[in-house]
Amino acid sequence: MLKLANPNASFCYKRALVARERALETKYPADRIFYFEVEARWLKLAESYEFSARAKRFIASHRSSPQRPSCPACGIAMPLAEIQVVRGAVDHRYKCKECGYNIRITVCDD
Repeated sequence: MLKLANPNASFCYKRALVARERALETKYPADRIFYFEVEARWLKLAESYEFSARAKRFIASHRSSPQRPSCPACGIAMPLAEIQVVRGAVDHRYKCKECGYNIRITVCDD
């Protein structure tokens, strides 16, 4: 299955191709080096756009954190204290600010 290309990355790839073509067409070695460096910068920028898109998709897919639990002793909503990822599961630790009570909730990626 083909993935949809990021429009910004696609633009960068097109500009990199133009720079490569110019590098191959030029007569002067200094110009050739310049255009190959330009191509490398466009490719690096495209890679950055693709990484950013992948990171956004990852974050969006893992937003399903459990609801903040209430402390059984105080009845106050407990803030998130720690998150750990262990073998495909996400472990959320909540700690009550009033009494120090801890609750761990583990969500598996199935």
